[in-house]
Amino acid sequence: MHSIANIDYIIIIVYLLGMVGVGIWFARRHANFDDFFLAGRSLTTPLLITTLISTYYGIDVLFGDSQLGFTDGVVAWFGYARPTYAFFVIAAFLLAHRLREENFKSLPDILEKYYGRETRYVGAVASFIYSLPALSLYGFGMLGEVILGWPPFLGMLILGGIALAYTLAGGFWAVALTDSIQFVMMCMVLAIATPFALKLIGGFDQMFVLLDTNYFEPMGDLSIWLIIIYASTGLTILVEPTFYQRIFAAKSYKNVRNALVAGIFIWGAYDWIITILAMAAKVGTLQGIIDPSIEPDAALLTIMVTALPAGVLGLFLAGVLATEMSTLDSYCLVAGGNVAYDVYRPLAKKEISDTQLIRTTRYGIVLSWVLGFGMAIAFEQMLGLWVFMASILISSVTIPIIFGLYIKNFRKPMAGLLSAGLGLLSTIILNVLVMSRGVFLGEEETYVLQLGRWEIMQEYIMYFTVPISLTGFFIGLLIDKGKNYE
Repeated sequence: MHSIANIDYIIIIVYLLGMVGVGIWFARRHANFDDFFLAGRSLTTPLLITTLISTYYGIDVLFGDSQLGFTDGVVAWFGYARPTYAFFVIAAFLLAHRLREENFKSLPDILEKYYGRETRYVGAVASFIYSLPALSLYGFGMLGEVILGWPPFLGMLILGGIALAYTLAGGFWAVALTDSIQFVMMCMVLAIATPFALKLIGGFDQMFVLLDTNYFEPMGDLSIWLIIIYASTGLTILVEPTFYQRIFAAKSYKNVRNALVAGIFIWGAYDWIITILAMAAKVGTLQGIIDPSIEPDAALLTIMVTALPAGVLGLFLAGVLATEMSTLDSYCLVAGGNVAYDVYRPLAKKEISDTQLIRTTRYGIVLSWVLGFGMAIAFEQMLGLWVFMASILISSVTIPIIFGLYIKNFRKPMAGLLSAGLGLLSTIILNVLVMSRGVFLGEEETYVLQLGRWEIMQEYIMYFTVPISLTGFFIGLLIDKGKNYE
């Protein structure tokens, strides 16, 4: 365990108290549900930039990118991070305008309009599972364990509980404002930390001296099938519930487009720096500066703790907390909206007031936090958890959302229901099968199921579930067509 100085503790405590204060400030400033859930649809470009970047760049990216950078090198940027930027371009110029034209509040709203109420419920379940704050809580557990020597569950409970508190109190206005603060913290922390880490290992040149040449290959030595899966997780951008929420909360489409275009450059720089820091951590293990037995997803945190002096370390740790709290608050709020707005409201037999919707959303936020806590404990490593959650969303709603937005003749009830339902069920069943019947291989950092001569890695599940969803869609089209003939 690393012993941190009193000044570091003071910086962290002041930051955490400030985040709770923001939530309390906004606690009674909600005129209606739109105000609580979408900030009154009034987000401008600067706020969209900060909240989009802060939300997507949580500890899952901070430690997920660094895990791959530590084990495989620059492929973390070229093969894992870079393809995501193409999806952001698509979202900025082709998707956001189409979505902003409608008066939607959530992703399931779209599914109901195109395919009916039953598909809405399936989409709400998929969105809820994807939005569980499991990745954030996993990161908080790691942070508490590496820095404070806490058991992982205690870091999840205390640090995750603080983010839960201000989200419950303040709604989306609190999320947007804290994201702005956290965006500044993230940028400042990386700018400060990078020179310290490179100085620790003797400079950038030491990477070329000590690391295998595969570390500098754009695609590394990973199999093409695994690279395709990592790149494909960027598809979540096209159906991302928190992204949709920000589109619906924006003043106009132009605000969203401009924010995404600006964000791509910031995301690219952020990912590249994380990759370099992770590779520096690998060099540190080869030099004996860092414990060679560290877990890959803890590499970035470990080199920072080793390299940074008192005070600067406190800023870094506050920045890491900022990074993850900006993600946890956003996803908890979306999950709460799935419970209240997307399921409870349409199922109710009477008119639901804004006060009731806000109260039920808060219940949903707590439920998502509790379930996310359980999921974080169940997974062995962060990258596998991210791939599982991404596959839930991609396999269930990508096909019906994209077809529904762009091909009006495909908006058939059975097509949407079968596509979303079969995609969701197959993803859950196959993941449970691989995790329960397979074995966790430390060298591969994933679960592997042996079927005769074939080894099925958990990451490969999307190769089965996306085709299942696509097949379900076209079967549904044929069923609906047959009904029309009758």
